[in-house]
Amino acid sequence: MVIGRPLRKHKLDGTPYFRREKVETEIQAIAGMSAAELERRADLWQVSAPGYVSSETLLYVVRNAAPGAHREKLTEKLLLRVARRVPSVANADGKTVSMTRMNIREAVRDNFVDLLLSDRNQYDDRLDYYEVNFNGAVAADRRDANDRHWKHENRTAELETEDGEVSVQVESAVGYSTPFDSDELDKKNYRLFLDEAIESLPELQRRIVVMWRQDIPIESNDPSVESISKVVGKSEKTVRTHRDKAFASLKLRLERKGMR
Repeated sequence: MVIGRPLRKHKLDGTPYFRREKVETEIQAIAGMSAAELERRADLWQVSAPGYVSSETLLYVVRNAAPGAHREKLTEKLLLRVARRVPSVANADGKTVSMTRMNIREAVRDNFVDLLLSDRNQYDDRLDYYEVNFNGAVAADRRDANDRHWKHENRTAELETEDGEVSVQVESAVGYSTPFDSDELDKKNYRLFLDEAIESLPELQRRIVVMWRQDIPIESNDPSVESISKVVGKSEKTVRTHRDKAFASLKLRLERKGMR
């Protein structure tokens, strides 16, 4: 009987991880299947659908397939299954999108992609649990992302008064320091570190900094002019405070890298 190569991860008690018997049977069954047929079956996402291939088996194939178009197609189909395990980004009204839910969705996907890329470079046993219980592993990632991003949104909400303005105490405690010094930006390493630091900012701060860098005004009396406050749905005062907090964070990160 042909089975998938053994998993390397061990439980806390020292016993190795094992795939479910059903998954091992599936791996054997698809061994001689054509690439086109496997790709067709990978599109099926309902367990009851004839020919359905489990996510655990699909992950096994992706981890062990040769580089090329076939592997990339299966990878995209696997990522769609990850997305199906994460709640919708829509708000309760069904008309608007929750930035926090979007961040959660992206965090779960990005974590899985990072694991796949790490595994392709050198066997990463963190993916073994996904081959044992794919849905359970994604659910754990979702819980982690939920805790992280909702806590951040709650902290952000605490900074604002009932009318959406940032409290005077917070505003007065934030210093203004721009990291976009023209002389520094001429240095390639500085630009690379700055771009990386911007990407690591909380989502609201990142969006504000990106738009500010593109010379989009914070506020405008002209209704035809796009402004940062209009795009992010915050008051001018709130935008300026989050901008200053972002600049302070960027400055600190750059100093730690020896860039300032």
